[in-house]
Amino acid sequence: MYNLFKRPIENASLEAWAKLADDVAKVAILAIPVVLYGTDPFPLKFFNSLLLLTGIYTCLLGGRLFRQTLQRKDRK
Repeated sequence: MYNLFKRPIENASLEAWAKLADDVAKVAILAIPVVLYGTDPFPLKFFNSLLLLTGIYTCLLGGRLFRQTLQRKDRK
């Protein structure tokens, strides 16, 4: 009950993790203009933007994997 990683994982938990990953990606997308129009020097802007893009890709991929796992689990 209190162990989040205990198998089998509930469908509601997978849906919640997928939604959370998508929401984090959306916030990171909205943060890109803040970084680009900030007062930091260009190399720091570039590095921070690169980190945000990596985080966006990772979160979107994670959300997709959670949804695929949920679909596979529903088919069984």
